[in-house]
Order: sequence, then structure tokens, then C-alpha cells
Amino acid sequence: MLNIKRYHPGVYIKESLDSMEMTAKEFAIRTGISERTLSSIINGNGSVTFDVAYKLASYFDTSVDLWSNLQNAYDLYCKETEIAEQMNNDWQLAKTIKKYLVEHKLVDKGDSKEAVVNKARKLAGVNALELLKTPDSFVCLKQQHSSNGNEVFAQNFWISLALNEARKKNGVNYDRDKLLLAIETLRKMTVREPHDFYPDLEDTLSQCGISFVVLPYLSKTNIYGATKWFSRSNVMLAVSNRTGKADLFWFTLFHEIAHVLMEHRREMLVNEVGIEDTEADKMAADMLIPAEQWEQFISTNVFSPAAIFAFAEQVGIHPCLVLGRLHKENIVPYGQFEKEFGKTYYISDMI
Repeated sequence: MLNIKRYHPGVYIKESLDSMEMTAKEFAIRTGISERTLSSIINGNGSVTFDVAYKLASYFDTSVDLWSNLQNAYDLYCKETEIAEQMNNDWQLAKTIKKYLVEHKLVDKGDSKEAVVNKARKLAGVNALELLKTPDSFVCLKQQHSSNGNEVFAQNFWISLALNEARKKNGVNYDRDKLLLAIETLRKMTVREPHDFYPDLEDTLSQCGISFVVLPYLSKTNIYGATKWFSRSNVMLAVSNRTGKADLFWFTLFHEIAHVLMEHRREMLVNEVGIEDTEADKMAADMLIPAEQWEQFISTNVFSPAAIFAFAEQVGIHPCLVLGRLHKENIVPYGQFEKEFGKTYYISDMI
């Protein structure tokens, strides 16, 4: 049986005109269908509207439904073809993040490609994963990390996960004064273990009006953290566990807090090089270790494990943060004292 879904109604009109040895122009005059509309339909570009279907039915002594159904069947065939192609394209993208999705139990290892794609779409909140291949899909980056389509997709997928998780949280309105008062409380959490401090961290930020999200790092995104203002009174702060190092986790958190305190309200801020990030770096460093105390410490030029530990106790933070800053400012070579003070967080310890 002929599969009519594959054929545009214009095919049948053209066959009828050929059998009647009638030109399209004459047929247009006889039916009242404009020649331009008729030509478009015969060429497979135009659609048979109800008005056209009515005129065709009157001329050929058929039902209006016949012509409407031919058009609907063809449209459905085209849509099914488009959906199949979209599924295949999305699967190519989903494959690049499937390991991440399986590892973090967002999909099952045995899921079909359709199931993986559909779950990934739902997680990201998009109708098609291909929509996330466009640079700056949800954000206003100062500089996209990469022009590689798969890497841009990964960045935007992680960000969309963060946005959707943040929207689930019911925070109060943002209160800058509360956030400033909470800084010391947050600093003290650095000496605690993740499973212990995380509930308090989330609750403290929530009370300040910040929707806080921690998500596992997604390979090749190069994203440590991000902030986004949903409105003047609601802001998201997201942090990844890239590298897993505790000092980077806390510095990223305070860096993003700095963005919030300075009200950098562009569409979204993701860790990038620029004046806003330079300002946030400086504020984060000073919030974690007050500038005056830091200057006094480095002026001693004594950076033994004992000295680092004593200074960390003095300022009330974990020694890994002191070591991390010494590394960052090239005072102590990277890697030195990692065995003594290096600390790693696993995302499962927190969420």
C-alpha cells in the first residue's frame, strides 16, 4: 500500500492537472486559488489550508477532509523525520556527557539512547540538546572557554543544571547586610568536614537570600563557579568541585560571594578573566585572610609547615587555604607541603 505520508498534496494536484492536460494558471482561474499559492503547493513548499482544501474539494467533488488529511499526514511525516534527526543529533551530544550522567546517577547505565537523551533534555530544561551548542545560551560570558561545539555544549549543560537546581530552592529575599554578617560564620566552616558544614553552609546562604548549588564538575567545562541574579532580590550561587581541592572550593565560594556583594548584575558571571573577576579575587582573598594579617605573615618570610599551621589557627581557617594562597602568589612552589595540608572534598560528602 502506498504510504501517503511521504507525499505532499501538491503531488496529487500536479498528477490531476497532467491527466486533465490543464495548466496551473487555468486551474487557478477555475478554482479561485491564487496562481502563486497553487504554484507553491505544487512545488511542495506551500501548505493546503482549509480554504484551499475547500476549493479543491468543490472542484474535484471530494471531501474537504481528504485534502486536509493529506496535508496533515505529510506534515506528520516531516515532523517524525525531523524528530528522528533531532534525536540522532542530540544523542551525539548526550554521548559526550553520558559518563557524567551515569556516574552521578542522573541516568541508568542500561538506558536506551532515547531515554538518555530525553532525561538529559529534562535535566537541562530544553526541548533539544542542540540548543545548548550556541555560545552564551543562558549566560553572558566575557569570553567563551572554547569554540569547540561539544565543549560549549558541556559548559551550557552544567550551567543549565545549576540554574534549574537553584530555581527549586525557596530562599528569602537577598539581604546584603545579613551576608556581610555571615562571612565570619562561613570562614569558620573551613575547618569542618563537608558532611558537617554543608547543611549549615546551605542554610546560612539561604537565609541571606542566596540559592546555593553545588554540582559535580563536568569535564572540559573549566567552570569553578557561577552567579546569576534572577531578580533584584534573588540570586543563584553555584560551585563545582573541580579538582576536588578544598582550598579551591572555598576560594571559589568566596569569589562568587564577592560577585554578589559587589552586585555584578550582568546576565550571568562565570569564572573568567576580566576586571569583575579581578575585583572578586581581591575581595575573596581579603575575606578569607584579612589583608593586614596576611601582610604581617608574609613579611616574616617564614613558611614552614609549623608557621603555616600556626597562622591558620590565628586567623581561624583551614591551613590548606593559607597554603593555597602562598601557592597562588608564588611565595611557595606549587606542590610543596601538599602532603601536610592538602585536602580533597568529594561531592558525595556534601550532597
